[in-house]
Amino acid sequence: MEQKKAGGRTLAGDAYEAIRQAIRTGAVKPGDRLRFADLQALCGMSVTPVREALARLTAEGFTVLDDHRGYSVARLSLEELRDITATRQLCEGEALRLSVLRGDADWEGRVIAAHHLMARIPQAREDIPSAMREDWEARHAAFHAALISACGSPALLEICEKLFSRADRYRRLSVSLLGTARDVAGEHRRLMELALARDAEGAAAALRDHYGRTAAALEGFFAV
Repeated sequence: MEQKKAGGRTLAGDAYEAIRQAIRTGAVKPGDRLRFADLQALCGMSVTPVREALARLTAEGFTVLDDHRGYSVARLSLEELRDITATRQLCEGEALRLSVLRGDADWEGRVIAAHHLMARIPQAREDIPSAMREDWEARHAAFHAALISACGSPALLEICEKLFSRADRYRRLSVSLLGTARDVAGEHRRLMELALARDAEGAAAALRDHYGRTAAALEGFFAV
């Protein structure tokens, strides 16, 4: 039975967030072995919730379990990048198309508000321009979630959320390689404009292109 904290949170849930954040930000690198003692120190808790968190992270593709080495951070690969990108283009493209067709005034308000909050702060950190600000990343995720929130399919939204999370490490890598060379803000603004103009096919195509640009930026990195 999971140990619960105030507010309905669980120790395993907190451990999951702590370890996933370490993976997302690069505090632990792809291929790094994950030792229970280190993770217990990171999370400040016993081995049981850490083990439960690792089982969830493995199911989601962030970590892998080897019979001999134990748990380690999943490696990045061109094959996975292409697979994630193609699946996101398919699933999130359709989710956005449906949202544009079905969304009401409340949906429009969510999209406008989420874009406004994201656009108010810079993407890059001042001290490390090649790294994303965590508050911008949170607002970025909220904007993409708002765009597809009216699709009408909880199952499709769950799939899209997991794919967005899986793509995060690749997105961060593309930012570290390209910095501000790409007009991401312009791409996001275009997505909002097409969605609000009720151009379902145009918005879906723009989203597919948005994700394709990230993948294309990394093709050269993996080819080296």
